[in-house]
Amino acid sequence: MIWVNKILIVLCLFLISARSQAQNIVGHVEDDTRAPIEFANIVLLSQKDSTYITGTVSDSAGKFTLPSGKNGVLHITCMGYRPLYVQSREVLKGAIVMYPSENALSEVVVKGSRPLVRMKDDALVTSVQGTYLAKVGTAYDLLDQIPGVVKNTDGIEVIGKGTPLIYINGRLMRNLSELDQLASSQVQDVEVIRTPGAKYDATANAIIRIKTVKPAGEGLAVDSRTMVGLKRYLYGIEELNLNYRKNGLDVFGMVEYDKDKEWQTITTTQDVYTSNYLFHQNNIDHRSQRNQVYTTKIGANFTFNEHHSLGAIYDFSYKPVKVSDKAFTEMLKDNVLADNVNDENLSNNRSNRHLLSGYYTGQLKDWSVNLNTDALWTNEHRTQRISETASADTVRAFATGNRVCSKLYAAKLEVGHPLWKGDISFGSEWSFIRRSDVYDSGASYIANSDTKQKEDNKAGFVELTQHWGKIMASLGLRYEHTSSRYYSQGKKQKEQCRTYNNIFPSAMLLMPIGNTRIRLSYSKKVTRPAFSQLSSNVQYINRYTYQSGNPNLQPSFRDYVEFTASYKWFTLMSDYTHTSGYIMSVYTQYLNNPEISLLQKQNAKSFNELSTMVNVAPSFGIYHPSLMAAINKQFFNITFLGKPTNMDKPIGVFRFNNAINTPFDSWLNVDMSWRTNGHTENMYLHGSWQLNLGFYKSFNKDRWSIKVQCNDICKTAKSQVTLTNDIRQIHLTKNIDTRNFSVTIRYRFNATESKYKGTGAAEEDKNRL
Repeated sequence: MIWVNKILIVLCLFLISARSQAQNIVGHVEDDTRAPIEFANIVLLSQKDSTYITGTVSDSAGKFTLPSGKNGVLHITCMGYRPLYVQSREVLKGAIVMYPSENALSEVVVKGSRPLVRMKDDALVTSVQGTYLAKVGTAYDLLDQIPGVVKNTDGIEVIGKGTPLIYINGRLMRNLSELDQLASSQVQDVEVIRTPGAKYDATANAIIRIKTVKPAGEGLAVDSRTMVGLKRYLYGIEELNLNYRKNGLDVFGMVEYDKDKEWQTITTTQDVYTSNYLFHQNNIDHRSQRNQVYTTKIGANFTFNEHHSLGAIYDFSYKPVKVSDKAFTEMLKDNVLADNVNDENLSNNRSNRHLLSGYYTGQLKDWSVNLNTDALWTNEHRTQRISETASADTVRAFATGNRVCSKLYAAKLEVGHPLWKGDISFGSEWSFIRRSDVYDSGASYIANSDTKQKEDNKAGFVELTQHWGKIMASLGLRYEHTSSRYYSQGKKQKEQCRTYNNIFPSAMLLMPIGNTRIRLSYSKKVTRPAFSQLSSNVQYINRYTYQSGNPNLQPSFRDYVEFTASYKWFTLMSDYTHTSGYIMSVYTQYLNNPEISLLQKQNAKSFNELSTMVNVAPSFGIYHPSLMAAINKQFFNITFLGKPTNMDKPIGVFRFNNAINTPFDSWLNVDMSWRTNGHTENMYLHGSWQLNLGFYKSFNKDRWSIKVQCNDICKTAKSQVTLTNDIRQIHLTKNIDTRNFSVTIRYRFNATESKYKGTGAAEEDKNRL
C-alpha cells in the first residue's frame, strides 16, 4: 500500500497546484423537491457595478462551472422559476434552490411534465414523487416497477447484473425489511447504476440509490406498520419507528418483529452415467420452516451547520429458524430398485448480528470529506438431527453441530474537490475479517472440521468527472489488495492462502443526439466467494447426496460494456459481458463412491453474455402502463458424457405493469410477468408466469394508508431447473407458497426521515459473511 499512499499524496499536491492556477466557481441548482434543474442560466455579475463577467448553463445534473477567479453576484434564471441572486462565495455552502414562479395568466393553464425515466450522469433515474409510483405501497413494491429491476424469491435483482447494493439516502440498506419499512410515498426518486465507478467496491455489479422526500418540521415523529398475510399459514410483521428532531439533533430508533411459516415440496431426479452402471435417484422432500426475526435499531446524528454532520447507529437482529424435512428417496441401479430410504431431518438455527456504524461528512471550503466506519459481529449456531431408515442398510441416526463466529472492522474515506469543468474524488478503504467455523458431523462417514480464515483488504481509488455543456465524461481507477490465510485444525494451509493485487478501471461518456440521450460505459468487476462457499464442511442431505464448500475457489472477474439510450418515455439498454472463473454450482462424486453426489461450487471457464432491455412507460390520463421486455443470451458450453454441450438458449423476461387511478384517489395495480425457458450457467430454467393485484388508499392527508395485495393469483410461479455437468443430470421442481394475500396498515404522525448520512464501509465483505 506504500505506492497507493504516494499516489494519494501526489494527487493532493496536484489538486493544490490546480487550485492555485484556476479558481473555478462550481455549483448545483435544484428545485424545492431536490430534483436537479437543467438549462438554468447562471451569469456572474460584478459586485461593484453589476457588469457582466461570464456565464454558463446548468447540465442534466443541475451542475455548473464558471471559470473565473473573481467574486461577484450570480444571477440565476430558469423558465417557470423565480430568479435568484446569490453571492458567488456562498455557492459552495450547499445546493442553490429555485422555487416555482407564482405568476399566473388569466384563463390560461400551462402544464409541464418530465419523463418518468431519464438519464442523469451514471444513473438511470425514475421519478416517484408526484407520480403514480408513489401509491404502489412500499419501497419493496416500488422496485418491482423500476426499469431493469425485478423482484424474485431471493430479493431484488438488476437484470444482467445480479443482486445490487441498495442505498437509502446514502446509507447502505442492511436487510430487505428496510424496503418494507419505507413507504413509496416517501420516495423522491430511484437511481439505478448498472456500471458503478471506482468509488464503489469492485464487487458491486450494480447500485440502487433511493432518495426520500426532504422532511419538514421538528419534534417527535411516529411511523408504525402492521401487516397480516395468508399463504398456507398466517404470517405478519409489526414495526414501529420513532424519530425526534430538534435543531441539529436527530435521534431515532426502530423495533420490528417478523413471523413467518413456509411450506414447500421439492421433487428431484438424478441420473449418474458411470462407465459400468446407470444410477437413477428419485427424491421427494416435504419441508416446513418457521422463521422469526427480532430487529432493533437506535442511532443519533448531529448537524453542526450545513457543512458538518456526524452520527452513529447500532443495529441488532436475532433470527431463530426451525426446519422440518420429511423425505423419501428411491435408488435404482440399471433400472433395478436397489434401495428405499426414508429421512426425517430436524434443524435449529440461531443467529445474531451486531452492527455499529459511524460517519462524518463535511465541507471545508471547496473540499468535501466523507468518512465511514463499521464494526460487525455475527454468531450462528446450527444443530441438525437426522433419522434415516433404508431397505438396503441399517438405520442411521446422528446429530450434527456447527458454530460460526465472524468479526469485521472496516473504514472508508472519500475526498472530493472541484477540478477544471467538473470534480475529482479519491480515497481509500480498509477491512479486516476474522472467521471461525467448527463443525461436528456426529457420524464416522462425514469428516469433522475446524477452520479459521483471516482476510485483510485494502483499496485506493480515484475518479474524475468532467462536464462540457450537455456532455459528461468520467474516468476511474481502483486498486485492491487482498491477503487471506486459511487454517485447518489450527494449522496453516499454504495452498488455500492467497494474495491478490488487482486494478479495476471504469469509464463513461454521456452525450445527447438530438432529443435522445445516450451513454457508453465500461467497468471491470470481481466476485469473491462467500466464506460459506470456502468452508470444508460436508453437509448431509441424504445418504446419496452431500453438500460442501470448496476451499480452492478463486475469484471470478467480469468486464462490462454497456450502451443506454433514453428518449421521453422510451429506454433502451444493451450489455456485453465477458466472465472468467465464474463460480458455478456443480455435482461431483463424493470420495470414491459414484453412488454419492457432492454438490459444491467450482470455477468455470470463460464465457460471454449479451443482454438487451427495452422499457416504455407512457401515461394516458388515469391509466399508466409500463412495459419491459428483456432478453439474455450466454455463449457457454460444458462437457457432458464426454461431449461438448451448448448451454446457449436465450432467456426472455417480460413485465407489464398497469396502474389505474380509481375513484376517491385510490389506486389499482394489475401486474403481469413472464419468464421464458432458457439457459443460465450450467442450468436450464423452465418458464413461469405470474399475475399480481394490488389496491392502495390513503386517508387524512396520508397519515393513514391501507394496501391490499394478492400475489401469484393463478399459482403459476413454479421453479423448475435442470442442472447438467460431467456425468450427472439433475431435474428439480420446487413448489412453494407463492400465492399469498396480505393487508398492510400504516400510520404516520409528524413523520420525518432520519438524517443519517453514513454510507457504510466494506459492504461486499458484510454480504460475504
